[in-house]
Amino acid sequence: MKKTILGLLICSIISSANARTDKIPPGFEVIVLGQKEYVDVYLAGRNLGKYYATVNLDTVKFDQPEKILDAMDLSEDNATKKQIAAKLMLPLERHGELSCSAVNTSAGCDYLKTNDVALIYNDEKNAVNLFLNEQWYPNKADSSLYLKPGNDENVVNAFIHQQDINVAVDQDFKSAYLQGTGALGVTENSYIGAYWNLNGYESDGETQTDAEVNELYYRHDILSRFYVQGGRMDSRSLFSADGGNFNFSFLPLSAMNGVRAGSTLSYLNKEQASQGTPVSILLSRSSRVDAYRDNQLLGSFYLSGGNQSLDTSSFPSGSYSLQLKIYESNQLSRTEVVPFTKTGSLNDGHIQWFIQMGQLADDSSSMADDKNASSAQAGVRVPVTAQSEITLGAASVDNHFSSEVGGRLVPTLGKFGNAELQTGLFYNDQGGRGNLQQVNWNAENWPSLSFYRKDTQGGQCSGDTDSNDYDLNCFESISAGISQNILSWNLSLNWNRTRNHADYHTRWDEEENFADNFFSQTDANTTSDNIQLSATRAFSLTNWMVNTSIGLFTRDDNSSSGNDHGAYVMLTFSETPRLDSDARSRTTTLSADYRTSKDAADQTAWNLSRTWYDDNVNHREMGINLGGINTDTLDSGINGRINGLYGNLSANLTDSYDRRNQEHSTAFTGSYSSTLAVSRYGVQIGQPGYGDPSAAVLVAVKNIDDESTEPLSVDATANGNRANLTGNESVLFPYTGYEMGYVEISDSARKHQSGTTNLIAGSGKNSLMLLPGKLRYREVSATFSYNYIGKLILPGDVKRFPVIGLNSTMLLLAENGGFTLEMPGSSRDLYVLAGQTFLKCPLKVLKKRASIRYTGDIQCSTVAYNQLPAPIQVQAQLKQSLRKQALETAQRESVQ
Repeated sequence: MKKTILGLLICSIISSANARTDKIPPGFEVIVLGQKEYVDVYLAGRNLGKYYATVNLDTVKFDQPEKILDAMDLSEDNATKKQIAAKLMLPLERHGELSCSAVNTSAGCDYLKTNDVALIYNDEKNAVNLFLNEQWYPNKADSSLYLKPGNDENVVNAFIHQQDINVAVDQDFKSAYLQGTGALGVTENSYIGAYWNLNGYESDGETQTDAEVNELYYRHDILSRFYVQGGRMDSRSLFSADGGNFNFSFLPLSAMNGVRAGSTLSYLNKEQASQGTPVSILLSRSSRVDAYRDNQLLGSFYLSGGNQSLDTSSFPSGSYSLQLKIYESNQLSRTEVVPFTKTGSLNDGHIQWFIQMGQLADDSSSMADDKNASSAQAGVRVPVTAQSEITLGAASVDNHFSSEVGGRLVPTLGKFGNAELQTGLFYNDQGGRGNLQQVNWNAENWPSLSFYRKDTQGGQCSGDTDSNDYDLNCFESISAGISQNILSWNLSLNWNRTRNHADYHTRWDEEENFADNFFSQTDANTTSDNIQLSATRAFSLTNWMVNTSIGLFTRDDNSSSGNDHGAYVMLTFSETPRLDSDARSRTTTLSADYRTSKDAADQTAWNLSRTWYDDNVNHREMGINLGGINTDTLDSGINGRINGLYGNLSANLTDSYDRRNQEHSTAFTGSYSSTLAVSRYGVQIGQPGYGDPSAAVLVAVKNIDDESTEPLSVDATANGNRANLTGNESVLFPYTGYEMGYVEISDSARKHQSGTTNLIAGSGKNSLMLLPGKLRYREVSATFSYNYIGKLILPGDVKRFPVIGLNSTMLLLAENGGFTLEMPGSSRDLYVLAGQTFLKCPLKVLKKRASIRYTGDIQCSTVAYNQLPAPIQVQAQLKQSLRKQALETAQRESVQ
């Protein structure tokens, strides 16, 4: 009996094998031999992109396995790569029974354990899941310490330029600032970089225009660790990863024309970019804050009252002073000067160094009288331990020597929290001295402590007006703070001291204008002490966020400002934005604050604002606001912003009405930022960059269905910048040079599409690193499809056969003829195959709702094969999953 059963099984297997080759219906032989398909390939849940493969009933064989291997981002183990490459070149078993599908939803589907390489083919999704030996999967922890830039055939040299325009206009002055940053790729690891700006200012009938080229240089990288560059250079790159992340607070590093060589951290595999030191400002009410570097308007900020922080992400790297001009009701209230340093704290464990020499550029910040004086500097940053480092610097400018030494310690305190200590000393041969100390400490459930002190003095501090060390002022700045959370309230106590220890008083110069005289006034040995105690809390109330702030302050100042003390209370209600079905939202903000002080009358300020957002395609917003102080002034404004494919545009128009004097004060501020790229792919304008020489990514969408007039809808994302493309469009994304990021192309999530966009080539998410002056071109091929529902009326003699759509992307058919259909945009007739009969089903739309079209009952009629359009005959051969179903049915009938 056992032998009989075994014999029957063998005969059954032999019969099935013979059936595949000997009893295949005419026209389906290609299925057994294999058909080329364009499949999505995944590894460990990551989309590697779309690739061509030959797929038959048993195996899958990739046409270009080397490209799949490159997309895996494997380690540098060449032996492992060779084993994987060898397997990918062979036909691999489909394992389709293990794929997760509408039929198979069991736990463990879409998983396969292997000792080398295996795959699971999902014919429903036309996708392949790759599986490797567990020891071969890419491990981020084992990735190379230095990144490798992309260098395939789609990466080309280009001229990438970023431009920013800031304007501010009121009845007393006009100010415009235009800045640009450019990079031109030269070789695989070199480029030309440039920074320039144009500043215009008009006040009291006087006009001043300044143009300056801050940097123009050629840079060549060597072995991902070192660089050489020459041309006009300032110090900004030295304070970033490009030049080794140095942090000099005193050393003269003025712009020069010369050469520089050193180590770089540009290729370091880091997770975040360099950040600037926090810039905070205390505002008594809603105000506009204009941030200047010298006369350059770096940005305008509209902030609510309280202790606010400025977004300095677009500020240039370096160590310099920021002038913060605070405008209340469009009137200049006060100006504050704060030190600012933008650098990073990244390290690769190696010594960082640089050396440069040349001639001083025509820069007013230079410490030398002779603008063509020689200039030479050198610096080294030595990691002593994993938690400490020492920085040394020396300079010779116009034959005057100076040096700076600094140290940084980040001790491991365990349960005693985290601390950071930093110190610095400066000396020059003209009598200049400087020192700096900074301490930060925090621990869980304990107050956070901070202390900062910087003291500078030079020859001029003692009244020596012939001294040349202009870069050293005569100030001591001290700040200390303590903060702690108690019962959901954040309590903070801060003390700030500013002391001018100059031994002279600046005289009024009748030959200078009023503004220059006013800002140059200096009182000898003046000291200002400020103490503030504040308590803040934020909590939610249904759909609203409530922020409260209470504070006490006192100022002891022996200059003309005098002493003062007082208190303030602030309350803000902010509505939480919620997206509707059209990707639109809105928010309302209501704020009020009361302030009392010895030197000023009590003041009550209020503000009401409403903002509307639209994020369906790109970001757009518009807002209005209304506010005032007591009953004396009434402030109003309107603002808008558009973040589009061709740059970001923002504008603010405000008006302040003085009820006592019955006068209006109106002001306008606006900005435009974008990126320009010139390459062999043409000239494009795109979204704004990040202020440094950068690269770019150009995404072009091509509709491969020439007859379709319907708009495609594709979402493209590059390093957080997002754009929606429709039709045959392209978008230019700025891409931070030397940074590892990603580019992702996907079907659009945009609302109210009339159909479905199908990506044929170029989709997926890929990591990418580019050098400045490089452009990565990515072409996306797509088609547009409509979605239908209805009922097919078939001839009675074909109802018993499976129905296969010949020109449909998807066709699901119920027993009663009800169907769900996805069709290419240019198709208006559905062609199907039932058994050996071809049918034509004309589609007539009766109703539309969103992207669904209702056709009602559709009468299908028989047509001959030679009456089918030529494209339909070709597409019939490409319907693999549906042909397979028909083949298996035919095989079962043949065996029976």
